[in-house]
Amino acid sequence: MISTTYSRTVIALGLVVFLVMISSASIIKSPSEHICNECGQKITGSYFETGSHFYHPECFTCEHCSGPIKSAYTTYKKKRYHNDCFEDHVALRCAVCGGIIQGEYLIDYWGNGYHTSHKGIVLQCDFCQRFIVGSLVDGMVRFPDGQRYCSDCAPATVNSVRQARQLMAKVAGYLDDFGIEVDRAKIRLRLVDRNELKRIASAHTETTKGFTDYHVTKNLFGRVKSQTIDVYILNGLHRTQMISTLAHELTHVWQFERGRFEQDPVLSEGSCNFAAYLVLRRIGGVEAEFLIEGMLRDSDPIYGEGFRRVKAYAEKEGLASWLKLLKKKNPNLSKL
Repeated sequence: MISTTYSRTVIALGLVVFLVMISSASIIKSPSEHICNECGQKITGSYFETGSHFYHPECFTCEHCSGPIKSAYTTYKKKRYHNDCFEDHVALRCAVCGGIIQGEYLIDYWGNGYHTSHKGIVLQCDFCQRFIVGSLVDGMVRFPDGQRYCSDCAPATVNSVRQARQLMAKVAGYLDDFGIEVDRAKIRLRLVDRNELKRIASAHTETTKGFTDYHVTKNLFGRVKSQTIDVYILNGLHRTQMISTLAHELTHVWQFERGRFEQDPVLSEGSCNFAAYLVLRRIGGVEAEFLIEGMLRDSDPIYGEGFRRVKAYAEKEGLASWLKLLKKKNPNLSKL
């Protein structure tokens, strides 16, 4: 007889919703001609009955401890557990408070589950998105502009122009391998805090990590006298995030150098994100895979959907065809 039933709904991508059932078991002593669902032998004496199945008392056991179940038990993923065994060894517990999770819950990329009530209350790392609590990380580093990094991610943050320039050189080399050649001599790389970046890139969002600004000076006859390119990157980014952001912005530079900086944003931004994706694939590692997963799941119609459309086109037609499309003055976006 089922006394209580409740479901756990997972708020995460690609996860299964499991039904947990708390049931009550009792031995039936009347004679029977049933077959034990566990051992396949005929039942001649007392037995357990659950649903349409019958069991010898000694065959009706806990999946965790193998001990016989004589009273209330829990069914999870089609397996039976003593209630205590389930709660102590099987039940999903919140990584923040340690309580058993029932109902809706969040699960992060790293496999940690949380009660939804902690979202927006407990601080999260700006890179890995883990909740900053003692059971997961050993504290955090807070930047003056409000950025927060957990103790695992803080050592990998980039806080000097020298470091950023070294990474830019590496990223430029990766992009060159993909056919995206950038003249770094024209670029003025600047690290700025969140407030300054927000002021410079006024049309962008709170999640903006970089921005590229172009300056062209012409003479009276309309000829270009000089041009400079300022690439602004958020100071303190995690190294892998910095690499991804530099790849994105350097692809904007490549577009500008070819007079294609006013293209449709779906193609332009989608291509910059695709270039970042290619670089992340090249460097590899769990942090790169984490960022790639975010790009693949991004719901933004330009940065997310644009990236996926460009990626699908490049994978079907090849990188050369993608770059050829990107160089056109009026590309046919119906091909994406």
